Amino acid sequence: MTSEKTKQVIEQLKQFAKNWNKLYAEERFEEMKYLATEDVGIANAQDSTKPSGLIYGRQAYYQGIYDTYYGPTGEEKNLLVMKYEDWEYIPLGDDNTFYTIGRYTLQPNVVGVNCWLLRRNSFADPWQIFRVINN
Repeated sequence: MTSEKTKQVIEQLKQFAKNWNKLYAEERFEEMKYLATEDVGIANAQDSTKPSGLIYGRQAYYQGIYDTYYGPTGEEKNLLVMKYEDWEYIPLGDDNTFYTIGRYTLQPNVVGVNCWLLRRNSFADPWQIFRVINN
């Protein structure tokens, strides 16, 4: 991939993360499920029954987002913001697979690191989250 093409792809990924932030802030969690692949894998060693420590599927992805927003009481409104402008964007061999890593904030006072493995089937297809890790 040329450096110009890489810059274009990184801008697309930043737009993806910006849209993710917007949907989350607007509590559009059902729509957010489709930002992930059907077989999205989420790092969750506590709930996983797999040796990898992952749980799988869009519904698990949705539930993680929903539970983060509403918190343990079910009444909180915890704003999660991906700080994507300063993330690292790493191509993984082709134009359709990228790894991202960088900070997020979870209000009121949590700062963490989010990692997405994003992929798409072709240049014309939308980016989707294939694997996610955050701490």
